[in-house]
Amino acid sequence: MNRSLLCLFAVFMAVVFAACAPTANLLDSSRLDDTSLLSGEPCQAPCWNGIVPGETSYRDAKILIEDDERFDNIQESETQEDSSLRAFSFSVGEAQCCQIMSRDGDVIDSMFLQLAPVMALGPALEQHGEPDFLLGGEVSEEQAYMALIWNDVPMVIFVFVAGAAEGELSADSEIINLMYMSESEIQPVMDCAELYVWEGYQAYADYVDEDYDFVGPDAGNEEICPTS
Repeated sequence: MNRSLLCLFAVFMAVVFAACAPTANLLDSSRLDDTSLLSGEPCQAPCWNGIVPGETSYRDAKILIEDDERFDNIQESETQEDSSLRAFSFSVGEAQCCQIMSRDGDVIDSMFLQLAPVMALGPALEQHGEPDFLLGGEVSEEQAYMALIWNDVPMVIFVFVAGAAEGELSADSEIINLMYMSESEIQPVMDCAELYVWEGYQAYADYVDEDYDFVGPDAGNEEICPTS
């Protein structure tokens, strides 16, 4: 996993993205079947299920999930003695799908949703406009992904790419994960990440190389930006 992606997920309390597993199926239909990114129901991104990063309290978010019959296996992470960070995860049936995190233990900062491939990139761009940046990662010869980043919303949309060698982004690319953040939470991402500037639908290989278009001011500072 490259430095950019590590920085992105270090900001989100080191959530374990399924793509890190070599046997992961990125097009997993057992994940969360949710089209709210496109429908705007019950609320517009970066709000999801009535939860808004930077506004909704941790307590209220947990109650909303506990009261929602779609979700099972709600588990709260163990809190470290010297940290106020709190987080919980939940499932759809047996499929782990989602994590919600608060850094101060009071207000939600981030949500990470693993989705069934029921939405495509093209309609999402029509709804929300084009992203600012993106980065990519390879899982296997047949599976790769691109993470598209909106700085102002703020959110990250992960889309499936059919392999790094020949795969490409298109309007039909399946959305496989969403990350919604507060404005204060995305700023460290922009400070730490190394990203490519969005230039439209292109092949994975045309985007991903060692020359980044955008390098955050703290990207090389390991005291600020974790690399593992």
